[in-house]
Amino acid sequence: MTIIDFSHLWLNLTRLAIIFLTTLLAWITYRSNLLLKEFQPDFNLLLSPPELIVRMLLAGICLLLAWSSRLPMAQLGLMADNPLRTTGAGIGIGIIVVIGINVLTSWCINHFGRHIYSPLVIRNILPRRPMEWGLVALAFLPAVAMEELLFRTLWLGGFRGAVPLPLLIAGTSILFGLMHQPQGQLGIIIAGGINVIFSMLFVWSGQLLLTLTAHYVVNLLQLIVANYQKNWLEDY
Repeated sequence: MTIIDFSHLWLNLTRLAIIFLTTLLAWITYRSNLLLKEFQPDFNLLLSPPELIVRMLLAGICLLLAWSSRLPMAQLGLMADNPLRTTGAGIGIGIIVVIGINVLTSWCINHFGRHIYSPLVIRNILPRRPMEWGLVALAFLPAVAMEELLFRTLWLGGFRGAVPLPLLIAGTSILFGLMHQPQGQLGIIIAGGINVIFSMLFVWSGQLLLTLTAHYVVNLLQLIVANYQKNWLEDY
């Protein structure tokens, strides 16, 4: 008599759903990259209501998949021992990462030429009026939450044990980098490298809050730095 392990079956179905969701996001990113090369919107892409709704929906789907996996919350990184301390550490890490990104970006552009980087995305999400800064800061929340839930909670937490950890980190980093294709070759490499760092932090700390905070700080500070480089970006 064969006894079906429904919990294991359900976990594998959830993993298939994660793969499908990631494939869908990769396709959307690819199509968006093609569209941005042909169409320059006259509004802030990050504040587009349809885009915001989709990001919130995707973040919700990621949470639903995390719940449906039936895996321990600790494995999924959804527990925080000391939220205040973890948030502070995330802010510090985010600042350090941004400094590294800017130094590396400047060096690469000076040594390899402007073709290695594309400011297309940053120009389309940069606030155009002072009042937009607060809205953009809020809009970053679902965007960052969706990426962290997908690549940290679902991939690292959901596939741990089924895929060797080094392979899991390498594979998700390549994918994360490719999903930043609109930022050019340098953007792909830097995004992939950041994913390696955040993945290692997630595995070490076991807390999504740490990488989510660091990721949010990186995105917001990059936008602030770009605001002081408007002329350079427009002439790029």
